[in-house]
Amino acid sequence: MKKYSGFLSRLEREIAQLNDHMPQTKKPLSQLLSEASPAFITRDGKRSAVRREELEKLAELIPSELHDQIMLPFTILRRTSLGPGAHTIGGSKLEQFTILRILEKIKTPYKMWRQAELPRIIYSPEVTLLRQKLQTTLTIGFGT
Repeated sequence: MKKYSGFLSRLEREIAQLNDHMPQTKKPLSQLLSEASPAFITRDGKRSAVRREELEKLAELIPSELHDQIMLPFTILRRTSLGPGAHTIGGSKLEQFTILRILEKIKTPYKMWRQAELPRIIYSPEVTLLRQKLQTTLTIGFGT
């Protein structure tokens, strides 16, 4: 393995650089809704604006008592180790639940989100659908 350590270090740096657009920190939906110009900061220190219309649609979908617990942006990681087109949903179980509800992969009501069985993997066609619905509240990164 020592033979490949330099290559692996370089690969890790390349992946980190590819993920510079990912959030440095996330914000609760409730906070973003209260901001005049909603945005989050990326790992490379840039400001990434969030569309108010998307926030309002999410606020309608998600019960108001959960707005403080949903952290945005949602994150999806491309996982080459899981097979072609495989992605995992990052974040808390509630955030994963919300993504799966948006994709209509689960019908469980929000009051039962803690007990819900959640699929671990989603695939590229589903990510494309998410990207159409969540243009500024979703980030897609690269994992291994």
